[in-house]
Amino acid sequence: MSEMSVYFCKIVYKPQTTIYQRGYEQDIREVLNPDRTISRYGRTWRISKPIEYKENYYVGKLGFMSLASEKKTYYDEKQKDFIEQAINSKQGHYVHWVIDLSTHLIAFDTKPPDIRYYSFIGAFKDLLDLYPDYNLTVEKILESSKFYEWAKTVDRITEFTANLRAPNPNFESRPKIIIDLLKDTNADFAKIRISKEKGSGESLNTENTIKDLVKYGEDGYSTIVARGMLKTGKSKEYDSKREVPTDRVDIPSDATKEKVWDYIIETLKRFENERQ
Repeated sequence: MSEMSVYFCKIVYKPQTTIYQRGYEQDIREVLNPDRTISRYGRTWRISKPIEYKENYYVGKLGFMSLASEKKTYYDEKQKDFIEQAINSKQGHYVHWVIDLSTHLIAFDTKPPDIRYYSFIGAFKDLLDLYPDYNLTVEKILESSKFYEWAKTVDRITEFTANLRAPNPNFESRPKIIIDLLKDTNADFAKIRISKEKGSGESLNTENTIKDLVKYGEDGYSTIVARGMLKTGKSKEYDSKREVPTDRVDIPSDATKEKVWDYIIETLKRFENERQ
């Protein structure tokens, strides 16, 4: 079992319109061309041939090929020695994506450090820009909810981490826990992590200590990371620094290509329902 991070964005028309817009589905099919490539930071990016998958979904892969140098060892009979030789080879990485043709939302996984959120967004946007007449682009979806708004969307909270820094200019009116951790220890930074054991079925108490840490963070002096669980058994994360929403999915190691797309579609549906 492996854990997949799924992100979301939207493929939309730019503000201006053109005479080439004959309908979103038709335009999407025109611009998602597996024969076109773009170059970013020494990598050649392209998509796989898109597939119409189930109703209202278009699925495919986005990835890159790049030159990499590797060393191979062999035994030289003349020198009677083990020799290392540098060999240039092509290496590739890819991720999956799913477009909901009815909502124009796209969900995709990442494979850090090779393909992160911003590298996917940038490459996909550049591929769309190869067809300027269609005026399609990638639009980020920003996550604006505060911690307690997020907490209402989960059934229990299992992990909570606060990264704290000393206030500027003083500790006046700060919660006691902040004074104890930072002022009394003369520390510039502190980190608090609390969690429940897996399978306990109980939630962390978000009053008192957590409430004080959240308020301190909303005043601009800490960042908050938390994880919650839904009744379905799925986990959900909160990160006060994160600009974009994400979800995590458990993928069996023997999952087929089609099954991976099914998991991403389920995650996309859940995200769309939460936005309604």
